[in-house]
Amino acid sequence: MLRTVALVVAVLTVAASCARLEQRDDLQGLRSTDALSPHAVGKPRTPNQILDKIVAGALGYIKKLRWDVSKRVQNGLSDLPFQVDSDGKSSERFSIKNAKITGLGSLRRSKSARFSPDKTLLTGTVLLEDVRVSADYTVTFAGVGEAPAQVVSGRVTEREDKLFADVTVLLSNLVPQRIVSYKVRSGHDELESVTNLEGNKMKTLHTAGFRKALREVLDRTMALNMKVQINKAIKDMKSA
Repeated sequence: MLRTVALVVAVLTVAASCARLEQRDDLQGLRSTDALSPHAVGKPRTPNQILDKIVAGALGYIKKLRWDVSKRVQNGLSDLPFQVDSDGKSSERFSIKNAKITGLGSLRRSKSARFSPDKTLLTGTVLLEDVRVSADYTVTFAGVGEAPAQVVSGRVTEREDKLFADVTVLLSNLVPQRIVSYKVRSGHDELESVTNLEGNKMKTLHTAGFRKALREVLDRTMALNMKVQINKAIKDMKSA
């Protein structure tokens, strides 16, 4: 009888020790990911660990492309319609070339990720910080009413302090399968620098055009290019 009791006590002690070790591992994983770094564990189990591993994989592809240094942007056009006065409407055309984006290597998790109740979905947010787009610009304004026609060229840089993407990923036994939803939202942005506008009476209007056009470039990069790299990382985890 004493032997049986001793054996039961020993089994319970081992089980309790294993539970404590597992709990400690989970806490360590949460501590490492709560620091919001792209740290990834070998076999992720918690929501943060899984999303961090996805981000780490995406960063690997970003670095292979050297986008962590800079990414070239295709030349583009953007029209900004506006009301000049009570009699007429017009628009200015903003074109860019020799454009590049920096800061894409800052991709990381934002806040804590979470599972759905049945653990078939992972929901979280990733972000880029201090991402910039710099380009040679040309603004063409046809002129209307008392506003004169003009063409201005120079160099411009737009910065977004934070650029977010809210992501939902389908899971199977805690293994990522595919992206279910991916929505981009912007934080604070500002026109960091612009040349050849000093003394220009339409500076305020041109500045609004720059910000609108270049924000669209950054948002599109997060919505398309970053999503592709995240999806590659998910496919790698699925195939592994």
